[in-house]
Amino acid sequence: MEQVLASVTTSRTAQKAGQKFQNCDHKEWAQYTISAHAVQCAMFNSTHTFVGLALARTSPHRWVPYLTVTAIIAANLPDIEILTGLAGTPTYIQYHRGITHTFIGIPVLSLALALAMYIFSGDFWRTFLVSLLVMATHPALDYANTYGLRPFLPFSGKWYYGDTLFIIDPILDLILLAGIIASYRAKKNRLLFAWASILVALAYIGARVELRNEARAQISAFAATIPNFESSAVQPSMLNPWSWDGVIETRNEFIKVRVHTRRGVEGELARMPKGNPSEIIGHAVSARSAAVFMGFARFPVTRVEETESGYRVMFIDFRFYNERARTAFAAEVLLDQSLDVVKDTLSFNKTVN
Repeated sequence: MEQVLASVTTSRTAQKAGQKFQNCDHKEWAQYTISAHAVQCAMFNSTHTFVGLALARTSPHRWVPYLTVTAIIAANLPDIEILTGLAGTPTYIQYHRGITHTFIGIPVLSLALALAMYIFSGDFWRTFLVSLLVMATHPALDYANTYGLRPFLPFSGKWYYGDTLFIIDPILDLILLAGIIASYRAKKNRLLFAWASILVALAYIGARVELRNEARAQISAFAATIPNFESSAVQPSMLNPWSWDGVIETRNEFIKVRVHTRRGVEGELARMPKGNPSEIIGHAVSARSAAVFMGFARFPVTRVEETESGYRVMFIDFRFYNERARTAFAAEVLLDQSLDVVKDTLSFNKTVN
């Protein structure tokens, strides 16, 4: 029952999460800015927790001791690298969704968890199996959103993007939570309700994949008419599965448009020139925050502004540009007249003029 109450509490937290994307308080750690928005995006693990609980409820009664505890820990353990945020935003960005989310990291973490839980369960192999199966769902869900995943570290640092689910999906959470609560209340039909919630959740994700593919087709057809078109992508919205943000990359700029799966491209939201390579940018990218940023950014934009003491260089990821608030995930580097780095910062809520 305690798990159900905890799940309900987490669900109430989810209802407030959307507001946190708009109201960002800030904390300064060292010289780097970390916004509450960034921490919320990274640490909001309701869906992972609900998946762990739902999968635990699908197992035969008392199949292995402490199964529910093991499943909840396994569902969230890959995010243990959130602790790197204590060293500042650049370190967090560098390691988040890194080795703990890979084909190598998941089995190793599962083994470590099974060894730790063996003290309580007394059954290593079943505990390891639960850990591995549940933990494997974590990178699968993370891949589904626009943040991305690097599953082949340390051999390849390439990012892969599912572009299917928003970072917080209340519909998916409610599907899983309903099945969990029903499985606790109707103990005789526990397995039925637990499996039903898993299957409905998979059907919902499948439907989102189909809608994503339709949005991709819509934006691809539209982008093909734009001169110097190079690539395009779509990004999901939190509540409306038919409405997507589309990003179009041309030789010289990025363009954001609203895409409806039924009505096509409905209008332009924003556009930014990419910026041209220069000696100034070459020096700025040597700063740690800029170097980490460029390893993470999907749609990088560079801007150079001359100041009284030198230059201000801003690196912007157009993927996270909020055209209403005019903010974005960005790195800012200040250079002196000799092009030496004076200061560099990295923020998920940088004002973009």
